[in-house]
Amino acid sequence: MKNMMTLSLLALSFLTLMAGTAFAGGGAEKEGWEAWKLVVYHAVNLSILLFVLYKLAGKNVVSALKSRSERVSADITEASRLHEEASGLLEQYKSQLAGFEAEASGLLDDYRAMGEAERQRIIDEAHQEAERIKTEAKRVADNEATRAREALESEIVDRAVAEAEAVIRKQLTEADHSRLVNDYFGQLDQSVRSGQ
Repeated sequence: MKNMMTLSLLALSFLTLMAGTAFAGGGAEKEGWEAWKLVVYHAVNLSILLFVLYKLAGKNVVSALKSRSERVSADITEASRLHEEASGLLEQYKSQLAGFEAEASGLLDDYRAMGEAERQRIIDEAHQEAERIKTEAKRVADNEATRAREALESEIVDRAVAEAEAVIRKQLTEADHSRLVNDYFGQLDQSVRSGQ
């Protein structure tokens, strides 16, 4: 019922305003009171409209504006709180990021140091292996040189004996041969007798 009455008053106000607009659009220029009569009519018409609107919807409009103001105020307060919270999170993330960067830099330095230590260890092992190989090669070379020298000496001795034998056979007569055999057996006999 109240809604119907409100709707009727709004329709009446609308028609009244429209009539004033239609009236304002007509006629020739007027002077004096006639010119001001139209302005006064519009002012009265507007005052009635505002009064009717205030009586019918004033409380609703005021409460709507008040609730809207409260909502906007609450939204501003919430936005301010969220902004503060976001600022705190931002600072926290910035400090964490700085910590991560420092940690990453420290880890990178550690890995570089470990890599350098591993590189030095590999170089040291390579030097030790090279020294071992040199020592082994020198030993093998010395052994081979000794073996070659011994083989050469043995060959020289064998050739010298063979040549000496050949020279002696050429120059040795049967009488020299008998005399050498007798001298040898005489020395052998004498050494056996002196040993008893």
